[in-house]
Amino acid sequence: MHSKTKGKIGQKLRIINIVPLLIFGFISVMLCYYYFTKTMQTEIKNELRYVAYSVQELLDATYPGDYELHGENTYQLYKGENDITYAYDFVDHFKQNTGLDVTLFYQDTRILSTLYDTSTGNRAVGTAAPQLVQEQVLQKGDSTFYTGVLVNNAKFFAFYTPLRNADGTIVGILFVGKPNADVDAAVQRSLYPFILITALFIIVISIFILLYTNRLAGSLMHIRNFLADISKGNLTAELEQEVTVRHDEFGDIGRSAVSMQSSLRAMIEQDPLTGLANRRAADRRLKQIVRKYEEEGIPFCIAIGDIDFFKKVNDTYGHDAGDLILKNVSDKLREHMRSYGFAARWGGEEFLLVFDHSKVSEAHVILEKLMKSVRALDSYYGEQLIKVTMTIGLTAGDTTDTDALINRADENLYDGKMQGRNRIIWQEPSIPEEIILDESEIGDLIPEKPRDN
Repeated sequence: MHSKTKGKIGQKLRIINIVPLLIFGFISVMLCYYYFTKTMQTEIKNELRYVAYSVQELLDATYPGDYELHGENTYQLYKGENDITYAYDFVDHFKQNTGLDVTLFYQDTRILSTLYDTSTGNRAVGTAAPQLVQEQVLQKGDSTFYTGVLVNNAKFFAFYTPLRNADGTIVGILFVGKPNADVDAAVQRSLYPFILITALFIIVISIFILLYTNRLAGSLMHIRNFLADISKGNLTAELEQEVTVRHDEFGDIGRSAVSMQSSLRAMIEQDPLTGLANRRAADRRLKQIVRKYEEEGIPFCIAIGDIDFFKKVNDTYGHDAGDLILKNVSDKLREHMRSYGFAARWGGEEFLLVFDHSKVSEAHVILEKLMKSVRALDSYYGEQLIKVTMTIGLTAGDTTDTDALINRADENLYDGKMQGRNRIIWQEPSIPEEIILDESEIGDLIPEKPRDN
């Protein structure tokens, strides 16, 4: 009798203690799963939105102009003067660096896509966007995020945003997406340890879940803040080390975000032809140097250089030859400026050279060597040898007004053009106003009106 009663009491006590713990463990796991999934969806939404807007900006920067469809039987999509119908390298670059799929629709039809038709093995182009997306994006002009839209027979986290021409007309849709299966797999892989350990050690794992989820939330917060900084244009933002050293999916996401930042920074701040800093990056770096001059009195100077008779090279040999000259000259600029500051492509055949920790007389010596190096440069376009010279305007960094400094250097450049090109024009009372290179080393230059290059 007692034995049976004791057994029943023990059983009830076990039930009373174990069942609530099992329920608590189950609820804890469910809550953790829900929190993790919702947070992940929010981060994915922010990531997709940021990448979509970045793609739009890079499309406009790489292919200026409006979207327009040409052809009758075989359609070709143009953006400005560029045929982008088969610009797969552009979308594949984003896929490679972010792991996200990108599709460009003209009206409701896929033109460019990283997606492939599983039945044929070909790119999924020529198919239509979902009807709901057409109504929300094409007709209403809304940017929309979906958590389970069916794309190419698979569910995706998807962000759709309208493509507009300069007059505001909606002409298409841009899609950036990530397969639900990838996200679900990441969620499950992260939660399996919780479920297994909770089944064996309910009380211990309940405490562990609380601590670990706080850590996960902290990592997600760091990733969110990092992506938010990038979305605001801060491409020098740093992700907390506690995220990047992780060896789980969060660490993978963090490292992917850092890799994406590096790729975007290269695409946004680097001139694609020459590999030099572009104007945006040059402005930022110049402001940093000016700030050091203002706060610490560190000397600097700037120069504007221009390839002489560059227009004549394009007109005579073609733009491919002109691109070759730009690349070769840029390599020389990078080589000579590596230890003294930086070089940037300022526009066309003009370059900005910024000397840090240098006085104007010191910069002049470096520029003399650079001029000789450019003049000795042999550029072969086919069997044709093309030689060029440069004219450079140099000025000391004696003010924090960067516009005034650039204007002064540009005026010196103009004076150099007016005085015959192939020279350095600079200003400092203790040295001659201009240094003219040996005319015998210039070579045959084609006469042309000053500045007409």
